[in-house]
Amino acid sequence: MATWTFLSNHAHVLLCLAENPDHRLHDIAERVGITERGVQLILADLIADGYVERERVGRRNHYTIHPESRLRHPLEAHHRVAELVEALGPERHQTNC
Repeated sequence: MATWTFLSNHAHVLLCLAENPDHRLHDIAERVGITERGVQLILADLIADGYVERERVGRRNHYTIHPESRLRHPLEAHHRVAELVEALGPERHQTNC
């Protein structure tokens, strides 16, 4: 894997949820290349700041992204999450992260 990337792990987790809102922490961690604990911490950030909502469905979690939310950094604050997902998220024919 590269030593740096253009997107943060927060963005990577968000994009994985856009591809599959029912992903398990293990699946996201494997895809992003971080620990499950790292994914938990990132999800806690995204949920606390209103970017993602978590709903318990049986023994699993379902995540809903709030596409109207604005990106956090001042350089990108004029963009919405929906724009990030549209530009870099899943292709229409793809179903798995």
